[in-house]
Amino acid sequence: MPGKRARKSAQPSPTRVPADPEAECAIQLRRIGDKLNFRQKLLNLISKLFRSGT
Repeated sequence: MPGKRARKSAQPSPTRVPADPEAECAIQLRRIGDKLNFRQKLLNLISKLFRSGT
């Protein structure tokens, strides 16, 4: 269409500077722990919903 400009191409995200190994390990362990915690909470909720009697 006349008068419309093409969109600017997306800027590439800046490359992540690797942190020291201890910090990187701590971040990964935290993510794993968060996932496990979420799964446990979800399982507890499902078991409460399907538990008979209460």
